[in-house]
Amino acid sequence: MADGEESHQRAAVSRQGAAPAAGQPIDDVVARRARLKRITSLGQRTGYGLYVGSLICGAIGIRWGYTPLLTTLIAVALVVGSMLLAPTIVMGHGIKAAEREERRAAEAGSTE
Repeated sequence: MADGEESHQRAAVSRQGAAPAAGQPIDDVVARRARLKRITSLGQRTGYGLYVGSLICGAIGIRWGYTPLLTTLIAVALVVGSMLLAPTIVMGHGIKAAEREERRAAEAGSTE
């Protein structure tokens, strides 16, 4: 692989949040994990944003009265937010566990 192409891949992986050290080759697993981490983060932000939106709609309903449209918005925001959050929270914990295990394996390898 050419130096320019490798540095371009490093920059792409760096933007995704998990850049390898300067002397290490790009690992497909690390790149895939960084991509999943970015998608998971976006899903969590969207899900929590929908929860906040449902709370705001609920406050509007309490203040000015509930309409069928407002009630539907609250219900849809809660359902879609839950559908987004459930898998992304689990995936986020899995990614963190994999990174933690990888760090432990690297530390164990460096002490031997």
